[in-house]
Formats: sequence, structure tokens, C-alpha cells
Amino acid sequence: MPARYRVLSLDLHDTVVWDTPAIVEAQYEVRWALLAQELRRSNGNQILPEELRRIREIFSAELGNQGRPVETVPVAAQVDQIRQLLGAQYAVFAGQAVQRFAEGGLKEHPPVLNPEAQSLVHHLNDVGVPVVIITDTSRSGSAWRSFLEGAGGMRLADVIASTDVGACKPDPRIFAEATRRANVPASEILHVGDSWKRDVEGARAGGMGAALYRGLWERYWDPANQREKPSVVDPSIPCLDHLSEVPNLLGLT
Repeated sequence: MPARYRVLSLDLHDTVVWDTPAIVEAQYEVRWALLAQELRRSNGNQILPEELRRIREIFSAELGNQGRPVETVPVAAQVDQIRQLLGAQYAVFAGQAVQRFAEGGLKEHPPVLNPEAQSLVHHLNDVGVPVVIITDTSRSGSAWRSFLEGAGGMRLADVIASTDVGACKPDPRIFAEATRRANVPASEILHVGDSWKRDVEGARAGGMGAALYRGLWERYWDPANQREKPSVVDPSIPCLDHLSEVPNLLGLT
């Protein structure tokens, strides 16, 4: 196969990392505790983490009624909307509250890093192939990039987060933003992820190459996250059981 891809794009959840309900719950406990420290009622009284959880659930439900996932709302807007619904004020600089909420829990209760992804990114770092992450998330891209580069030792060209773009996969806007930031034609980017609809169809609609990664399907725990299979088998789309197969798709072996 001729080398035609210059950039690798990876999905985050169930490709580069995976988690469990316990990890997610523990992360949110940290996020609520941190945000409770950053907000105060107008009378100066402290806000309880439990109140933040309840308000966020209300906020998320309202967005759901509008057909808008919370993962499309910028972190700053998430925090400020929670603040307004509580009738609270910032006890510190607003930017500090936003950053702590975006990063909260990742250090204390990190998701599990996929060793296949670590090895792949380290190899591509060594040979000079840029790697970007495209992810649907309620955190900022900078929060995930800091975690992945710190905990995983991965050098990433960028992390494109749905919260920063205002769109989740397979919306073409998030793939277009990745192409813009990579500064190469979409046809020279290969995207690899675990979802046929979000990753494969989304990337192809954006003009990228695509491959389906099945290596972490057994780790799925969310009922909403199904093992997706194409309705019509497309032999042009590689289906990978291990990320060590990616360099060959990039024309490196």
C-alpha cells in the first residue's frame, strides 16, 4: 500500500483509554468537590457537591430535550450555567473554576490507558508522524491533552474535543476542525476508532480515511455503547483487532 496518510487521528474512549462506572463516578465526585470550592451563594454560604450534581442533571436533561448533548457545550458555559441555576457567584477567578472542573478527577482517578495505543503513539512519535485525538467529551481538549501527555507519555499534535467545537461525532464539523488544525488535506488523515457510525462513517464523510478498531469492544459497559457492525460489509474499511496493525495502514511497514 502506498504511503498516502501523513497524520493519524485516534478516537479517545474505548480506543486510547477505557474506564468503568466506578472510575467515572469517582471522577465526578472530585469534579463536584472542586467546583463547590469555587462557588458561593450570594450570602456567602458554601454550596454542597450534592447540589451541583443535582443541578447538572437538570441542565443535562434540559439539553437532552433540545436534542443537544452536554458534550457539545463548552466547559466554561457548563460551569456558568450551573452557577446561574444555583444563583451562585464565583469565589475565585472564573477561569480557575473552569479549568479545575475540566481537569478534575483525571489525576486522582485516571481512566485506564490502552497499552496498544501508548505503543502506537510512541512509535509514531519516533518516526515523525503527527497524532491527533478526536473525542466526544464533557472536558476540554486541553484537559485531555495534559492527561495523555503526562500520564501516557504521548506527544500529541492536538486533541479536538466536542466541547470546544460544539459538535459530536459523526458531525462533519468536528472532523473539519481536525483537518484545519492538522493543516493537511482530509484525504491525508487516517482516523481510527471503535464506532462504525461515529468514527468510520463520520471520518469518511469528512474526506478522511478510516478504520474500525474492535480491540476494546469487550470492555464496553455502557448499554448505550453497542458493538456496531456495518449494515453492508465494506471491504475497503479495515477492521482492526490490535492497534499494531495501524503502521501498515500508514505505509510505514
